[in-house]
Amino acid sequence: MNDPKIMQMFADAEAIVSNSHFVYTSGRHSSVYINKDALYVHTEMTGELCRLMASPYDADQIDVVVAPVLGGIVLSQWVAHHLNLRRTASETLAVYAEKEGDGPNKKMIFTRGYDKYIPEKNVLVVEDLLTTGGTVRQVIDLVRRHGGNVVGLSVLCNRGNVQPRDVGDVPIYALIEVTLETYAEEECPFCQQGVPINTALGKGRAFLAKQRSS
Repeated sequence: MNDPKIMQMFADAEAIVSNSHFVYTSGRHSSVYINKDALYVHTEMTGELCRLMASPYDADQIDVVVAPVLGGIVLSQWVAHHLNLRRTASETLAVYAEKEGDGPNKKMIFTRGYDKYIPEKNVLVVEDLLTTGGTVRQVIDLVRRHGGNVVGLSVLCNRGNVQPRDVGDVPIYALIEVTLETYAEEECPFCQQGVPINTALGKGRAFLAKQRSS
């Protein structure tokens, strides 16, 4: 069961938006959107949420926190900060992976020399939202290819009932879990009913632009 205090934080930041037609990064459609960007403008709230994301882990056992761009950068910094407050030696570092390529060829890579911090290190992967787990699975695979040991995945919200087996058998810790009904484009009832796509949140604007160009 979700902690009511955490749910209230999401509500206070208006981070859960409903009754519209959204397109997710995964390409799936839904009537509910978790707007994590509404959280990030509140630094004290973001810091507290990241403290909670870090809380299950032994700080001395986490050498590096890794996140995918873009919103994950904020989380990696804050989570590493809270781990360092409890760490007794050395330092937990924060790095991120970036996207390379487009469409089906898109993959996560380390740039800026971040790959040198991964080999033989214990790594905690952090992410804001899980829908299919595809992006974090790429990050986990990337860390492993560089010789890192992924000890866990900590997320703000698991909205897709993603399981450890979906992300390379890595244990998942989610602050909240929200069951959302999502649809592929071809089966989306909102598309069939002609409900306008929300272009202010999610990937609706890019989705419509792609439709116009095809």
